[in-house]
Amino acid sequence: MSPRLRLALHTGAAVGLGALQTLAFVHTALWWLPLASLVPLVVWLDAARPARAAWLAWAYGIGWMSAGVWWLFISMHRYGGLAAPLAAAAVLLLAGALALFLAAAVAAYARWRRGTPWDVLLFAALWLLAELARGQWFSGFPWVASGYAQVDSPLAGFAPWVGGYGMGAVVGGSAAALGRLAHRHAGGRRTWPIAGVAALWALALVLPGSFTRPAGEMSVALLQTNVSQDEKFATEHMPQTLAWVG
Repeated sequence: MSPRLRLALHTGAAVGLGALQTLAFVHTALWWLPLASLVPLVVWLDAARPARAAWLAWAYGIGWMSAGVWWLFISMHRYGGLAAPLAAAAVLLLAGALALFLAAAVAAYARWRRGTPWDVLLFAALWLLAELARGQWFSGFPWVASGYAQVDSPLAGFAPWVGGYGMGAVVGGSAAALGRLAHRHAGGRRTWPIAGVAALWALALVLPGSFTRPAGEMSVALLQTNVSQDEKFATEHMPQTLAWVG
């Protein structure tokens, strides 16, 4: 297979894997999808130069973000009156911009890795920085952060300790460790990734799930107004909506 064809296939697969893993944000029972979809990307990064690594990560990020914010197309086209091609282009441009954070992190990983077990921690740390940069430091758009999909996973025990972004780093590190099973230079060191991931996930199962204790009974009510997008900003509907909330 020619290098160009291989790159094209990997690029298309990266977009598909990035989009596929967003199903875990809809059905939390599919919490394993982000991990499973990230492992092939880690494998493809084996010996990839920074530019190629960044390209594949950008493709993965575009699939991830596009599938996560597709509803913006409906908002802009159906309710905003923007032409469908322009609305679709706007979603893709947003996804491409947000994916740049992941591309930069993976490019740094490709440049700094040394083919040692420490690469797993490097990948996890850069994954964490990419998500923090996207969601907190620069864009302020934390939508579909990878840790969000882990609320019903075995990693949920980490939530009060490391937060949602930390859980995402654990997913990234786990994928990096499993990806090293296929590393061409792993040699006889192929058993430590499984042991490391198993120990990490076992720790999540025994960690206390909360730092708080109930101090008495408390009643909480949640209200979803469920006002359609074509009505929520119409002034004639606002008094009724506010009456429901009140």
